[in-house]
Amino acid sequence: MVELHESFEVFLPLSTVWERLRLAGVFATGIYRIPGFPSIDGDPGCVLDVDVSEPQQRLGGTKADHPCAGTRVDIEIGPANASGWPTRVSLAQSGFEAPLADLPDFLNAHWRRIVADFRLYVERGVTVGSTAWRASLGATTRETPTGLAVTDVAPDGFAAGCGIREGDLLLTLADVRILDTAQLWTVLAMLARGDLATATWVREGTVLDSKSVLGGY
Repeated sequence: MVELHESFEVFLPLSTVWERLRLAGVFATGIYRIPGFPSIDGDPGCVLDVDVSEPQQRLGGTKADHPCAGTRVDIEIGPANASGWPTRVSLAQSGFEAPLADLPDFLNAHWRRIVADFRLYVERGVTVGSTAWRASLGATTRETPTGLAVTDVAPDGFAAGCGIREGDLLLTLADVRILDTAQLWTVLAMLARGDLATATWVREGTVLDSKSVLGGY
């Protein structure tokens, strides 16, 4: 089973950290909004159906909204050392199903953003808007030391329109060198469905390039 986890330390009292594990507001009994995690409803954080709540120790439950509805989120906090300072936070998400469970690079890139946004709220008490996904590559990829290897191509997407095939190595998109999944998402977030974009990729030692119209998600 895929499980994503991360720990970090913050120089805030345990009581403050505990209050910032969920967003301020009045919700139904046993329902919280957890910062950092995405939700398609457009509001900050995600909806969590809480089944574990031990003040200043742990909070956990099932993510009730998409994306990744049904996955489990667990948060533990406590003193990082015997002096009681700083406070250590451990964050985990598990229970992913196919096809996401079969896309580790995709999950890890999303997880880095979730942890950063979650930590932003814990440390500074502010939220940041979610990225607007407007354009799609029309292919799934796998991270390699030299770029993104294409693992599957959608029949009517941008990649297919360019002539990109499974096994090709994506080099650039819109004249930006693409090295990892997060970088690809940043470029796609600045483009829109219907934009004409150029991609370059390598196949059997030959660099190829083409233009096509970007599709949407």
